[in-house]
Amino acid sequence: MVSYGEFREVTEEAPGARPQPSRSPRRSGCPFCLIVCGRAPATVLREWPDAVAIRPRHGGVTAGHVLVIPRVHVADVAEDPVVSAATMLRAAELAAEAGDCNVITSRGPAATQTVRHLHLHVVPRAEGDGLLLPWTAARPAET
Repeated sequence: MVSYGEFREVTEEAPGARPQPSRSPRRSGCPFCLIVCGRAPATVLREWPDAVAIRPRHGGVTAGHVLVIPRVHVADVAEDPVVSAATMLRAAELAAEAGDCNVITSRGPAATQTVRHLHLHVVPRAEGDGLLLPWTAARPAET
């Protein structure tokens, strides 16, 4: 199991963090917005002024799988490049602690995005773990 350190509340502005509006925009009914504002349960692993790292609801696809979500509602990686970059910065911090891993985000239903709130998966990997990525065919495609 990957350890991402102890939970600690961040109250000071992190270097390079995007200034947050006085009232962060939320989308009603968005499960990640509800988590960010404390109105839905989640296992919070790390918090920053601009993002939150949580454990996936069903445990994840590997031990140590983490979701990194921005505190503001952004539907996907293309909607706000500044928020996307700040969220990637936080995912990269966790990836540095995880060792070998995939850092993945999806944009749109055809790309397997199921929640329309930007989120990055940090998925620790091990040789022979048997996890196939969505674009990894179990056998070679016929031509």
